[in-house]
Amino acid sequence: MKNSRLSAAVSALAVASLIGLTVATQRPTAAQVSLKGDDLVGTWELVSTQDMKTGVVTKTTGTAWLQFTRSHWTIVDMGAGRTVTATAEFDKLSRDAQVKTNYARIWNDKNEQIFAARGGTYTLVGDKLHHPATLAIYTNIIGIDRVLKITRLDKSTLIAQTEYPDDPTESSEVTYRRID
Repeated sequence: MKNSRLSAAVSALAVASLIGLTVATQRPTAAQVSLKGDDLVGTWELVSTQDMKTGVVTKTTGTAWLQFTRSHWTIVDMGAGRTVTATAEFDKLSRDAQVKTNYARIWNDKNEQIFAARGGTYTLVGDKLHHPATLAIYTNIIGIDRVLKITRLDKSTLIAQTEYPDDPTESSEVTYRRID
């Protein structure tokens, strides 16, 4: 469930940031907004996540980029502090050690995902962004229609709320900034 929540939060954050930051002519709004696919095109970076139950805001220490084309989205998320193994050092490892090293590039020793990648198509309906994953490292999310509600949108900031598909009592608010 923890990996699913991380994956859902990262996906929601990336998609939300791209939507809000590309629409340079809109003023901030709390009302329902109507977006077009062209409004999303670009690259967004996750800034922070807020737990809506506790109010705790966590600033992003890694890098999470969400990218949109006119019809598709992708997200790549890398936690801070991932270990680096030089190619020459990796080549000297036994086959079993190479497999463990490759595993450690995606999952830490607590079995928490530290690198995520996923993508798919999206549909906009008013202020709701539907973005089911077509491909993902964490395969449990493939085909699940995730929905983000855009709550603030201006030239440089996108804020959206998401609910976790496996626990509707939990939700997060993600903040993105436009980087292109």
